[in-house]
Amino acid sequence: MTIEEKFQELKKMIKHAGETARAYFDSEDVANDLKHDGTVVTQVDQSIERMLRDYIINNFPGDAIVGEEEEAREGKSGFVWHIDPIDGTDNFLRRIPFCAVSVARLGDTQEDSFGIVYNPITGQMFSSLMDNGVFENERVHNLNSDFLGGKGVISMGRGQEPWMKTAMYNLIKTIAMDLGACRAYGSCALELAYVAANRIDGELIFGLHSWDWAAGIYLIKAGGGTISVFEDGAWQIWEGSLKELCSRHDRILFASHAGVHQRVLGLVGDPHKWADLE
Repeated sequence: MTIEEKFQELKKMIKHAGETARAYFDSEDVANDLKHDGTVVTQVDQSIERMLRDYIINNFPGDAIVGEEEEAREGKSGFVWHIDPIDGTDNFLRRIPFCAVSVARLGDTQEDSFGIVYNPITGQMFSSLMDNGVFENERVHNLNSDFLGGKGVISMGRGQEPWMKTAMYNLIKTIAMDLGACRAYGSCALELAYVAANRIDGELIFGLHSWDWAAGIYLIKAGGGTISVFEDGAWQIWEGSLKELCSRHDRILFASHAGVHQRVLGLVGDPHKWADLE
């Protein structure tokens, strides 16, 4: 089976897995557990991740796997999967239809690499294989630098470190006053997919795990967007592979279309400095 055939088969499997999520979303079941970091895991998360892992092990047995719900799996092929069975679990539990199954397979080059972000509630599937355009179901997207409605919209996702909460709130106000709007929608993967589809102009991320953003970052790069990383006290355009970028969970990232990129980085500077002092 070719990589294209496996890619199409995977998309079908993800849609099938999404039926499990949709059934839970439409039910009255609210079973969940609190994880050690304070986030919520549902039975659906665990079920979908197991389906994804089984597919990967059967079809890409040499690949490594990094996922939210189970231990990492070592591999020998040079490819690494980053999977999040339900990104935006809080939205999902509250029956807010902004959540996604997020899957990325990343190698040292774009050859045989891909990213998929699927909203099981709305049926939107954003995908790209080997950098060959960004698809929303059958529609093709390419990033442009236009502001819809004459204003910019930046989204933001953060982790659990103490400084991140107040830094995010302060940055939301500053960016919104300059560009027009800055919001936290609660699903990093889907927000990044919306950047790739020209609905959001950029996404600022600090402290999230690679499975939250790997597939979405892939889509933005495939669509011609720009990715920067804050390291050693400065923002730098990322020139390396996405596999290397996703090898760490603690990245501070900004991904956007070219028209807004430097403007936002100039506003943000060092994100740590936006935190309120204790």
